[in-house]
Amino acid sequence: MATYKDIQRRTGLSLATISKYFNGKNVLEANRAAIEQAVLELNYRLNAVASNLRSGTSRTVGVLLPSLENGFHMSIVARAERLLRPSGISVIVSSTEDEAPDSRAVDSLIGRMVDVIVAVPALEVIGALDAATAAKVPVICVDWDPGQPEFDLVTIDNEAAGRLATRHLLDHGHRRIGLIGGTDTIPSARGRVQGFSNALEQAGVRPEHALLTSVPLTVEHGRAAMHALLSLDDRPSAVFAVNAELTIGAVIAINESGLRLAHDISMVGFDNSDIAQLTQPRLTVVAQPIDELAAAVAQLVLVRLENPDAAPQHHRFSAKLAIGSSVGDVKMRTLTKRSL
Repeated sequence: MATYKDIQRRTGLSLATISKYFNGKNVLEANRAAIEQAVLELNYRLNAVASNLRSGTSRTVGVLLPSLENGFHMSIVARAERLLRPSGISVIVSSTEDEAPDSRAVDSLIGRMVDVIVAVPALEVIGALDAATAAKVPVICVDWDPGQPEFDLVTIDNEAAGRLATRHLLDHGHRRIGLIGGTDTIPSARGRVQGFSNALEQAGVRPEHALLTSVPLTVEHGRAAMHALLSLDDRPSAVFAVNAELTIGAVIAINESGLRLAHDISMVGFDNSDIAQLTQPRLTVVAQPIDELAAAVAQLVLVRLENPDAAPQHHRFSAKLAIGSSVGDVKMRTLTKRSL
């Protein structure tokens, strides 16, 4: 079995530099590349147990997600894991779906001696994260902001994202805009709904209660909400859906109704580039910077491994509008109808 000394002979580097690399410390890029090449050639396997005993850490990150079916959250976890893997850090993923407020998932991760917990903190488990604080396990909150400044936070400016989508619809002349919003217990959805309301108010548009829906963040609820909006006697000319699952459901409902995007109903979705490419015409969506979010999570994990007591860091990124052709101009659509 290969050892540090074998890597030293292969690379010519000091044992101290090799040890720094395997303990997740910063080394020169050239040294990192040389060590990783030697690891491949020697088929080196790190004795994680012995290493952890020496360092007093498990080099394991616990991840708490409200659901394992949320593609956006899983994308962040997958990309962060790839960034952390070269530093010998492993990831354990758990779901807090359908758990009691004392959340067995949190206790389980603490029992596994994880060094850091990365959480998308659903309302029912926020209190359970106090157990992590008591156990001196740092917590990094992602996407959903629990409003607790003692935790690290990585998210986007959700109010700005909601305003961005709504202003795009307003700029195309839409005034009767439907909303497929999430429940108030989800911080990101709540922020996007607030941004929607702010944009209407700034434009002097009074929102119509019949056009506003608040549903759980699932495909089926998005589908049902869009069907309800489309069945109104005076249906909206445009709709904004505040997350990926609701967006998918809304597009399914439009297809089932036999309506055409942009021509019969305009729409801005959220955070789903895959479905945007599949719709005809291409769907306009608010796109979150997944790579930047994942990189910030990975960097915070490394910071916490190095200094668990460092001051909390809050990173808030901006979303961008990925413009397709799913938003038609109200005046142009009216002229088209009159000409038929």
